[in-house]
Amino acid sequence: MSRSAPLLACCAAVLFAAPAPAEPPRSLGITVAPLGAYVLKGEEVGRTMGYSAGLGWAYRKAGAVLEVGGHLASSRHLTEVTPMSVRYVPLGDTRVRPFLGMGASLLVPHARPQPAAPDALGSRVLQVGLEFSGGVGLELGQDLFLSAEARYQNFAADGDPFSGDRQTLTSLYLGMGMRL
Repeated sequence: MSRSAPLLACCAAVLFAAPAPAEPPRSLGITVAPLGAYVLKGEEVGRTMGYSAGLGWAYRKAGAVLEVGGHLASSRHLTEVTPMSVRYVPLGDTRVRPFLGMGASLLVPHARPQPAAPDALGSRVLQVGLEFSGGVGLELGQDLFLSAEARYQNFAADGDPFSGDRQTLTSLYLGMGMRL
């Protein structure tokens, strides 16, 4: 027993002296974008422009080149949401992180159309579409980052999502985010 005591003491010392594993990198980013602008175009709507604000999120694993994200943006005239998009981040974990994304979007006009005077945002209450996005994130510190994102969304203006009657929503957002 006396011979194994020094061996046990050495093993215990090695275990307790080993450095603690580093905290895993934070992988959920939340972005608040108070500066946003949009242009909505379509045959039925003409051209509508305005200011908007948004809330975005993104989840990524350390070192991965793909992440999932989404956003909610609202203005005086409309609310649009992309619950999930897939983003390609070619540079991985760098201080400057450009990305390209694609996802399904929903558009909800705030005012319903009147039969005598159609709404400038179309005749549908809920419109389904596709989003293409691109942007860049700039890491400021361990958990803070700046974000700039441009989005192009194409929505069906009537009940059929495959209809040729389309509306396009182009928007740009600037914001600040943090990792949770």
